[in-house]
Amino acid sequence: MNNTLLVGALAVVASLPLRAQNPIIRDVFTADPAPLVYKDKLYLYVGHDEAKEGQMFNMNDWLCYSTTDMKNWTAHGPIMNVRDFKWATRDAWAAQVVARNGKFYFFATVQQDAPIKGKAIGVAVSDSPTGPFVDARGSALVTDQTTPGPNGWDDIDPTVFVDDDGTAWLAWGNPNCYLVKLKPNMTELDGPVQRIELPNYTEGPWLHKRGNLYYLTYAAFAHQGMWEKMCYATAPKITGPWTYRGILTDQAKNSYTIHPGIVEFKKQSYFFYHNATLTLPTGESGALGRRSVCVEYLYYNPDGTIQPITQTVAGVSVPPKPSTSRPAPPTNAPATTSPGVTVVQNLQPRPTQWPGAPLLSTIPNPANTALDNISFNHDKGGTSLGQTFRVPVDGKLTRLDLFGGDGFGTDAKQPVTLALYDLGTQDNPAYTPGTNLLGGGKGLTIAYKPQPAGLLQFDFTGANQVPLQAGHTYAFELQGLEKSAPLFWRASRQEAYPAGGAYFNRQPLRLNDKPGYDFGLAVYTTANSK
Repeated sequence: MNNTLLVGALAVVASLPLRAQNPIIRDVFTADPAPLVYKDKLYLYVGHDEAKEGQMFNMNDWLCYSTTDMKNWTAHGPIMNVRDFKWATRDAWAAQVVARNGKFYFFATVQQDAPIKGKAIGVAVSDSPTGPFVDARGSALVTDQTTPGPNGWDDIDPTVFVDDDGTAWLAWGNPNCYLVKLKPNMTELDGPVQRIELPNYTEGPWLHKRGNLYYLTYAAFAHQGMWEKMCYATAPKITGPWTYRGILTDQAKNSYTIHPGIVEFKKQSYFFYHNATLTLPTGESGALGRRSVCVEYLYYNPDGTIQPITQTVAGVSVPPKPSTSRPAPPTNAPATTSPGVTVVQNLQPRPTQWPGAPLLSTIPNPANTALDNISFNHDKGGTSLGQTFRVPVDGKLTRLDLFGGDGFGTDAKQPVTLALYDLGTQDNPAYTPGTNLLGGGKGLTIAYKPQPAGLLQFDFTGANQVPLQAGHTYAFELQGLEKSAPLFWRASRQEAYPAGGAYFNRQPLRLNDKPGYDFGLAVYTTANSK
């Protein structure tokens, strides 16, 4: 084909109407979809990916599209540029538009300039769903000072939900999920910021409601060393308590990020997300910073749970299926807990201290010291996570608490067994275990359901209350299958307990080629039970 014919062919492709087949926007790269239903149209707001080779993200403005039939989309062009927020410097990241009192409010993630550097959330307003939007405050609504922490990216991915009583709520965050009420003017926070504790949470929350049930859908697992999947939770009130419902859809093709948008339009529910499968008419292909928005039908079960979503190329170009109950596919047989140990979960989310008076603890402030999630999928994979500790006085083991959570839970394919070894008085950089002191030498299997990061307690009875000798070093292990991730134990990035250390495959734990010093562990014995 000569150049004239090629240019003509590309022009024809570029002029084709946008259709329902995934990805639905095919002339530019788009990400972080946020749908809005207003009157008889569905409006879709997206980030605009412009990354070139070697770039992670390059996003300068937000685009808007609309449809009346979910098959044909009208492009409305850029509705706002990141520099329209005069206090921002770059990064037109995830955003959402909500309608309120005849106006449209645009909540967006941007990078804030000095003196408060870091990701921030701005709010803009318009009289039309297609803009133009103008900064409604002249300053950030949420800044790094709103949620102080060690990361400059805490305040990203806003989702806004207006409840039936007119109360507006804002949720956002990475690696924590924050929630706060908004004042009726939609441009000020109204009350304290709360933190929602969710298993495997990473970023990209999306709030919606169906009937009397609230839903929080979010991108998950990136902090557990995996590509993001989509999980969700439900609650009777927007302030909780939230019940984890599991994985809604798997990782997106060719993209480690995924971002939800859920809406009902003309009596059918839809799930928006992005992948990186698009090749533009120019030949430029999808990648980490060149994502593309997709949509699937979404169905509910009679109990309010959402049916698992399969990502397809057809998308909504095919008719929806009849509304029948389709529960989650059966999983492997659930694990059981061995006699001689009781597992207590969600004892305390994000603990700043250990309950009671343990004989010893490896970390005095686990929630703020142990920051790294480690499971059997760490590095190239392993079968044991261990923490050594030295006993100061004789006593019988009654309980162990660890700081952990997340993961897929235990079953036949992802078991977890507890082990305890007496290493004597030797202090070696690595250890070779002898007889397992738990479970008559066979260890103790545990049943575990995913929990938010918090305390996980093991209470021992009978023969498993093994004697611990003063001056001896012991190794407590979680044992499992290589590359599995039933749960994650949190490790510190600094020396917290000089009399022991964290181990992976019975070798000192390494985190990004640096020592991972201690897992969060507290030991309780009869010596300190009074």
